[in-house]
Order: sequence, then structure tokens, then C-alpha cells
Amino acid sequence: MTITDPAATTRQAATTRQAATPQLDEATMRLMEDERVRECMTHIERQLELYTMQYQDKYRRLTEQATRRQSVAARPDSTAAEGGVLTPLPVPYLWFDLMAVGPFKQIAPGGPLLPNRIIQSGERAVLFAVLWRNPTPLAGGPSASAVMAPLVYQVRGASIEINTASQGPAFEPPPQPFGAGFINIVPMEIPSLPQPLEGRPRILEIHLTADVVGVGTGLPPFAAFATRWFQPDLQPGFLGQPDILPGIVEESPVRVLIYR
Repeated sequence: MTITDPAATTRQAATTRQAATPQLDEATMRLMEDERVRECMTHIERQLELYTMQYQDKYRRLTEQATRRQSVAARPDSTAAEGGVLTPLPVPYLWFDLMAVGPFKQIAPGGPLLPNRIIQSGERAVLFAVLWRNPTPLAGGPSASAVMAPLVYQVRGASIEINTASQGPAFEPPPQPFGAGFINIVPMEIPSLPQPLEGRPRILEIHLTADVVGVGTGLPPFAAFATRWFQPDLQPGFLGQPDILPGIVEESPVRVLIYR
């Protein structure tokens, strides 16, 4: 996200935020209480914590390099006075990001949730919307995660049915406050009904969005859509081609097939 004068924003926002009361709907509560769903969420959170450590180390190194270059460029005897060195731009600060992870489905009764994008009508399949807020302090002040902690966000899954190029089912958990920490994971069941006709499975493209609602004075609007999808399914090699391993898919919606 890009904002204007982030340091002033964080100072002004510190006294204008009020916490909201969580209000989960029954469907989301059932998902959050499911042991298999919680196992997936724990694994996702651990991976994001590792990524965050790597991000913070890189951000610190880049900031130190930019500071040294600015210091050199400011010296009267440096080549900057002769137009030989340009003062570098500040290191970009990422406020928050959104990613899709999944889908996972229960292959056998009582079994774990496993990666799978081929879903039989009536089967339970879960997609995770993962929100990350930057815990790195900004300009000597609070971090993005601290500033945004009391704010309320709305995650929504919108789908397109490819067969008919029409609007597919939408799934929209209720708004929630970010709260403490810097990771929010929202499990959502992928609607597999109505049942398609036999021989005519439905292909759905799912797009995830996030909007920070009721921002008020002191902060600009925040919104995001998932441009990264962690696709956990292993696709075996075919006709001499290598396997397609689980990994990040860029600039692509989540695709699933619903069959009878």
C-alpha cells in the first residue's frame, strides 16, 4: 500500500481508533472450532512468521544502505554536488497484504484437510484468506500492525462461474477487528451447491478482497485484493513434463472444479 506522509499518519491515528467487538457468524465459528482447520491455520501462521523475519532483516539492511547513501550524497565534497550521485528514494514500506491459501478438503470422513481443487457437490472445501500487517516500526513510530490493530476489516470471496460467464456464489464472513499480532487468517467454505448437472461440472474462479471499514479521521482508506495465491496441490508430471510443485501463483484467481 502507498500512503502520503506515513509518519504524520501514524501520529495522528494513535488517538482516533476505537476497538470493535468481534461478532463471528455461526458458519465461521464452526470452521474456527474445527481441529483440522486450526491445524492448517497454525501451519500457515508459522510460515508467515518465518517470512516476516526474513522481510524485517531485508528491510533493515536496505534502510541502512539508503541512509549511508543519503549521508554520502549530502557531503559537500561528494560527487553529488557535481551531479554524479542521486539521493536514493526511501525504502518502500508495505502496510499490509492479502493472500489466498488453499483450497483444502476432507478426503475421507474424520480425515485431515488435504490440498484438492476438484470438489464434489456437497463436499466440504476450505479456502483461507490470509491478512498480514507489517510489524516493522515506521519512521521511528509505531508499526502498521499496531496502528491498524483496532481497525475493522471485511474479507469477501467473489466468484465467477466460467461455464456461463456469470456471477457465482459469494462468501462473506462478518467484519472483524484486526486485534493484536500481525496475522489474521479467515477460513471460508467454498460453496459447492447447487449441484451441477451430470457431465457438466462447474469451474469457479474465486477472487479475494479485503477492505478496512470505518477508517475515520487520520488514516487514508485501505483495501487489497489477493494477487498471490499459494496453491498447495501437487500436480503430477504428464507426458514427460515435470511435476508442478506446490507454490505461489502470481496474478491468478483461485480456480476450483465442482462436479456431481
